[in-house]
Amino acid sequence: RLSVQGAENEQVMVNSIAGKHDGIHFTSSSRGLGSSISHLKIENASRGIMVDDSDPIMNNVTVVNADFVAVDLFSSANPRIRNLTMLGGGQDIHGISGTWRYGIGLSVGSGSAPVVNGLMADGLITRALNIWGGSGGMISDISITNVSGATLAVSSGIWVEDSVLLISDTEIEKSDNGVYVRHISEGFTTRPTLENISISNSKYRGIMIEQYNRSKWNDLNVNAIIRNATVSGTGGPASETQGLAVAAVELNTSGAFIEGLNLVSNYATGLKAYMIDGTSTFRDVSSFDDGSRNIASGPGEKAGIYLRSASWPVILEDISVVDAQGSGILLWKGGAIGHNWTSNQNGGVGIDLREFHPEVKGLTSSMNQFSGVRVMDSSNVWIEDAFTSENGVMATLNSEGAGFSFIRSNDFVSSGKNVSCVNCTSDSDRVGFSIVDSIDLQLIDIRSFSPMSGLAIFGDGANLQRNGPVLVHGADLQTDSTNPAVILQSVDAHLLDLSVSGLSGGLEWSPASYFESSMINSQITGTSGCASLSG
Repeated sequence: RLSVQGAENEQVMVNSIAGKHDGIHFTSSSRGLGSSISHLKIENASRGIMVDDSDPIMNNVTVVNADFVAVDLFSSANPRIRNLTMLGGGQDIHGISGTWRYGIGLSVGSGSAPVVNGLMADGLITRALNIWGGSGGMISDISITNVSGATLAVSSGIWVEDSVLLISDTEIEKSDNGVYVRHISEGFTTRPTLENISISNSKYRGIMIEQYNRSKWNDLNVNAIIRNATVSGTGGPASETQGLAVAAVELNTSGAFIEGLNLVSNYATGLKAYMIDGTSTFRDVSSFDDGSRNIASGPGEKAGIYLRSASWPVILEDISVVDAQGSGILLWKGGAIGHNWTSNQNGGVGIDLREFHPEVKGLTSSMNQFSGVRVMDSSNVWIEDAFTSENGVMATLNSEGAGFSFIRSNDFVSSGKNVSCVNCTSDSDRVGFSIVDSIDLQLIDIRSFSPMSGLAIFGDGANLQRNGPVLVHGADLQTDSTNPAVILQSVDAHLLDLSVSGLSGGLEWSPASYFESSMINSQITGTSGCASLSG
């Protein structure tokens, strides 16, 4: 049994006259004997405090520049810790250490489960908080700064591997990675819960969640639960090195439940996910001023939110992106279910769907440099209750600046894989609806008001590989231009309940083939136009 009783203004010091010492070691023989430490400071230690299958109480402990681990818990240790401070660590052996396990603050491993309230770490090389080996516990009131420089392991403020625990009320500033969650070992569960966490100015990533074995892409689990998180400045000018960021939040071959995520001014993609599936839910996610500032970066790196290879049904609910460097929301290959998506004032397309199969209800996309919504090379698409406005001011082609742009979507006729836009409204976009080389497309109860070019609907089927119709059933088209409101070139279509009004040049239509086309119960009342049919 050990009892250390210092005071706030009179700490007990553990130091060394010459060289490094090995600190304090609690073994299993001390379990249950009531060991306690209060107001202790440890300096010049290789290791600060080791707890092996024991349960001491530690209050107001400071460890300064421990070489390896400041506080090391293993073999089912379960101490109670309040106000643990770790200043520096690993600097004296950086570059000469024969193990990656140096420059670590609090390490919790091998089935340990501490209760920690109050943890402050600054200037560590590898990790401030290192959780591994089926461990758990509750850790709250955390402040971590300047964790950077490891070359033998991933450097991060918090590392969680093969463990389940609660981490809450956390601030992480200027670390290589803020939080890194990795599932490695079969037979273990990796599922930390992170609540009320703020991560700023990380070098590479704010939060990373991954499964180490990438080949198990078809056997994913929820590997993290995140509630109320803010990630800002990743890779930005206040990070240790600007321009190296991969993403503010990244998932790879993993699942996560994320609710309440605020992404602000990250110099990389705000939320990036690859090889995910229905184990992932994203709810109440906002992205502002995210995306790579490197002009050579690809579309995914410049997007606010970027999902690729997302197997049905990933859930995206209450998603907002504003002022991304490229597209606001880029979804490429896969499928998702969602509602209430908003994408405004972005440098690319507002909502960009490529080879993607979403079912989304409630969508707003406004004031983006290019199209409000683009559906490219996609089938089995359902968009309902969607509104776009003032998109496409930088576009040079009709298909690049439409409120709703459909490109090769669909490219064949089938009974169950329609592309449908239901109750979709375009207001003051460069073009209302653009249809390029698409068939089996259904526009139902659509509206287009005051398109900048005068074109409410533009269609071009010159490069179609297969014949098939487009269906427009219920359309209210009001324009303020003498240019034609509807131009359909090489497009087979069925137009039902179509109304063209305003200062309009009417309709120009030439079909693509001898496939039956029709216009039923429709009217053109524009002041300067009529219908011109050819073919």
